[in-house]
Amino acid sequence: MYGIEPDWKAKPKKPPAPKKPEVLWSAEARKVRRYLLTAAQDETSVHQPFWQNLQAYAAHIGAEIMIGGFCYQKKLFTDHMVRTGVFASELVPFFRAEVLELAPKMVWYGAANILPTTSDPLAGWDTNTREKWACFPHAKIALKSIPVMPGAPGKQIMTTGVVTKANYIQKNLGQRSEFHHTLGAVVVEVAPDGVHFCRHLSAHPRDGAFQDLDIVVSDGTITKGNRVECVTYGDIHIEKIDPDVAKGTWGYDAESGICDVGGSMLDTLKPLESHYHDSFDFTARSHHTRNDPHERARRIAEKMDEVESAIVVASMFLSETRRPWCRSVHIASNHNLHMDRWLKDQSGLGDPVNAAYWCELNAAQFRAIQGLDDRFQVHEYALRRASKDGLDKIVFLHEGESHKICRRIAPIECGLHGHIGPSGARGTALNLARIVERVNIADKHTPTIREACYVAGTSSLLDMVSNTRGPGAWMHSHIVTYPSSKRAIITMHGDRWRA
Repeated sequence: MYGIEPDWKAKPKKPPAPKKPEVLWSAEARKVRRYLLTAAQDETSVHQPFWQNLQAYAAHIGAEIMIGGFCYQKKLFTDHMVRTGVFASELVPFFRAEVLELAPKMVWYGAANILPTTSDPLAGWDTNTREKWACFPHAKIALKSIPVMPGAPGKQIMTTGVVTKANYIQKNLGQRSEFHHTLGAVVVEVAPDGVHFCRHLSAHPRDGAFQDLDIVVSDGTITKGNRVECVTYGDIHIEKIDPDVAKGTWGYDAESGICDVGGSMLDTLKPLESHYHDSFDFTARSHHTRNDPHERARRIAEKMDEVESAIVVASMFLSETRRPWCRSVHIASNHNLHMDRWLKDQSGLGDPVNAAYWCELNAAQFRAIQGLDDRFQVHEYALRRASKDGLDKIVFLHEGESHKICRRIAPIECGLHGHIGPSGARGTALNLARIVERVNIADKHTPTIREACYVAGTSSLLDMVSNTRGPGAWMHSHIVTYPSSKRAIITMHGDRWRA
């Protein structure tokens, strides 16, 4: 052997311990802290109108802007590292290419450096921050809910959108990525008790204008009190609705069945339309459990054994949460359609608790069939029948019926519940993101942003029997759509939907 003999007795060096994230929040804080998180590409021009608006909004709400960089160098023999990248000089003072703890359960992962051409920028990042939420700088807006054990607080990871212009190699990946390039940021609000709230800002590619809740920022000017186009609520499941979510979203008292019109999300944002999915759960005689004697015994113990009682409560809910300035749209959903399966099951005749109601609904169904009334829906009939005014002015969509909003800007299809996908397959965020239309759906109870498909969460309890047998990603989330056709997912903590 030539050269220096190795020192066999030398102890191997330990790898450096991973650096703990810097903690920015404080348990002694007496005010709300806010951050605007966005991304920038190296060697790329800033979108000046959006950057101007973002700074104006940060000044207005007292937020700190943080930028994470990513490299997409087109030259050979480069190291592709953010620290050696060349970024627009006006952005450099705002760079935070590090891991920062913004709240007890929220992390900014500014050093991720994810390629802008990555089709799924959140792939593989599920567990890096363990139980903490995380935000990653990237040119595409995405959001993913991560499964947690039953009873544990939910977790989301998301990407930011970008403050720089589109700058891609005009080949396959580059052209596809340019289509999904989004001017945007994530608003993070940290309440004094450490609870955090996150939502996306998405700006118009021409003038960089954007809306956040009821605030519009355009040409560096702030205007308040602006209405939103629509709120797509997480699945209702009125028999199992979460009382805190009901209070914060509609001002609805789940015990009394009365709405207190005031500071709820509905009364603050004043949407032109409200979209309701799975208005009732059909717990009493769901085909999943009606032949299970143990579950039937549970329904009796819970006093949830009568179908008609649940329909009456659902009808009252739809009536109470109406507003004269808002159009209510009821989406045909899989749990509403459980009623159809129940009416086709002849065991309903031998059900003493519900037999009379079963016969009444079946009689209406058969009369509609005999009259060739293809517009008849038995769940709509039941809900309207249970209301004193027939749920006047509430629109009931049929399964598969199209209902588009923001038609003049960039239409969004809202007629799908999400349980049925292309060619009759089971609907998923992935396969519904591949259809021609941009879509807002619910059904999954798992808030998601996958390209042009936005998925609402649920308004029900998170510990329903059906989902407590293993890890899950259900969360209390709604989709807010703005008149510009831009969207955000609002996730609630208890009855709070913002700090």
